[in-house]
Amino acid sequence: MNTTERAKLLLKKNKIEEAIETLEVFIKENKKERIGAHRLLSQLYMMTSSKEKATATLKEGVKDNPDNLWLQLMLGDLFYFDLKDINSAIEIYQNLLSHFKRPERSTMSPYRYVLKRLSNIYYEIGEFERAKKHFEMFITLEPSDFYASDFRKFTEILIKLGFKERAKEVIKIGVKTHPGDLSLFNFAKENFQREQFEFREKRKRGVLEGVEKIPIKTNLIREFDDIYNTIDSYTKTIRKDDDIITISSCVAAMAEGRMYTVDTIIPSFLAKFVSRFVSQKSVSFGGAAPLANPYAMEIAIHECGSLRITIAALAGVIGKIFGKKGWFYMVAGSQSALIDDPPASIPPFDYAVIPGPENSFEMCNKIKKRTGCRAAVIDANDLGDAWAVGFTDGIDKRKLEIALSDNPAENEDQRTPIVIVKGL
Repeated sequence: MNTTERAKLLLKKNKIEEAIETLEVFIKENKKERIGAHRLLSQLYMMTSSKEKATATLKEGVKDNPDNLWLQLMLGDLFYFDLKDINSAIEIYQNLLSHFKRPERSTMSPYRYVLKRLSNIYYEIGEFERAKKHFEMFITLEPSDFYASDFRKFTEILIKLGFKERAKEVIKIGVKTHPGDLSLFNFAKENFQREQFEFREKRKRGVLEGVEKIPIKTNLIREFDDIYNTIDSYTKTIRKDDDIITISSCVAAMAEGRMYTVDTIIPSFLAKFVSRFVSQKSVSFGGAAPLANPYAMEIAIHECGSLRITIAALAGVIGKIFGKKGWFYMVAGSQSALIDDPPASIPPFDYAVIPGPENSFEMCNKIKKRTGCRAAVIDANDLGDAWAVGFTDGIDKRKLEIALSDNPAENEDQRTPIVIVKGL
């Protein structure tokens, strides 16, 4: 267990001052570090309203680790997402971008993440020429984190600046790569009335009559947030005793502090080797399987153990020989299937590998105790797959998974990780 993990363990015991002291001592003795101590200490300072210390910690980290571009991204994120200092954030992000002499497609490079931030910031402040420049740089990567909202913003900018044909090209890609997004489809029809756009429903496993699903929009849920208080406060005026409250697996894990920024992960030989046997097929604007990424595989090894992952890899190879899918995950266990690799999460957590919650069933029971409602932790996607990772008694798992197979919580920047299910 490294120092950062010890500090997180102290946080679970509500010993925040002791966690801060542990990290302070470590950083003083190890100015160059790769375990995320600077980031975590900065975050703890923010939690204790010590903004100046939070800023100073990351600035010192950048100074002492000039080759770690992730720390520069973290510093920019601190100014943008936490301190709301857009001008300082832009300066830091632009300085970071200047390190890249050519585009980098890898999700393990800060390049795409800084482009996502700058393009959206310039859109927000109305600097459309600069926004256009950065959106163009971003979209050429065909990244999985080019959200429906990014397609809409980029199209709006192109129309405003008179690039109607390019706008048409962009929105066509957006509609095609975001099936089921009615808002984006209607936006396309409204702005290009002579064009034909095909609206495709999201995949789902079936329809259950009389079931209502209410996605709940929240503020940005962060590491170590009290997830039970968050769920209680956001559902209090809507929920009824016979409802089911669901929470996204990824967000639930993040609130537990279970996330690993890529700068802190050093893939082992085993992770690099085994990840090669996972399908490397990457879809434009969709990405590849999480465990095809050796960084995510390293976290799978951390979660499941090297022996189990090795046996699972052998099982996967045998399964392929016999035309059977999923043998790797059957042997590796449920935690391996819950891992999200970058950039699956929304900024500022998009450069982290996030496993599932530590104990989903225990979490659900605590939610039920707090709210009086049945509860479930859900892992869902836009391919018609929903998995009740954990749930309380009295829930029909199969029916709940069918009901949520259209992924009402969404997976982009909607910030609707909580869904109330009625009538089930």
